[in-house]
Amino acid sequence: MKKSISAILVSAAVLLIFTGCGSSKEQQTTENEPSQAVSEEQTASEQAPADDNSQYMPTGSVDFMNYTIKDLDLNDVQLSDYIKDNKVTMLNIWGTFCGPCINEMPDLGELEREYKDQGFEIVGLTCDVADQDGNFDEEVIADARAIIDQTKITYPVLVCPVDFLENLGIQAVPTTYFVDSEGNILGNIELGSNAKEVWEQIITGHLNEG
Repeated sequence: MKKSISAILVSAAVLLIFTGCGSSKEQQTTENEPSQAVSEEQTASEQAPADDNSQYMPTGSVDFMNYTIKDLDLNDVQLSDYIKDNKVTMLNIWGTFCGPCINEMPDLGELEREYKDQGFEIVGLTCDVADQDGNFDEEVIADARAIIDQTKITYPVLVCPVDFLENLGIQAVPTTYFVDSEGNILGNIELGSNAKEVWEQIITGHLNEG
């Protein structure tokens, strides 16, 4: 799996990974983790120091309501179908190799279940299943399914294609967007993982707006 991830990093040149993101089988406790990046010239053990997460802010945009994506069975689905019926949708871009991403998923699952009846939904978007040539790694899909079982999340998890990451300008995971029923971005783009109470404050703030 690490070989596949490395190939994605080199070919797409878009994924810069938060400190502590390694194999999905090596989880770390990393709430509110500061951002550090792995470039094409660096190994995972030679990470460039960075205290300012703003340098990893996404640089692009996509029309979330007109984007075809795949589910974990590799069926084509419309991202809009996972957004249009919700007051607030949390789009959480994560990787199976990322400890901070995985560590916060049980809390995200609880929040999705707690606020679902208020019009809230989470959609997980895995960043490391597809490569630049449109190939899909079955081993990574299996890892994603194992993580879903392990963390007991019940929200949908979809495959994030490379062009989606490139168009958004994603430079680190986890990166999280909140959107309304029409796909408009709400508030700030959130970089890094958070404690449950931090996410809850953000979620309730968006739900209470308007």
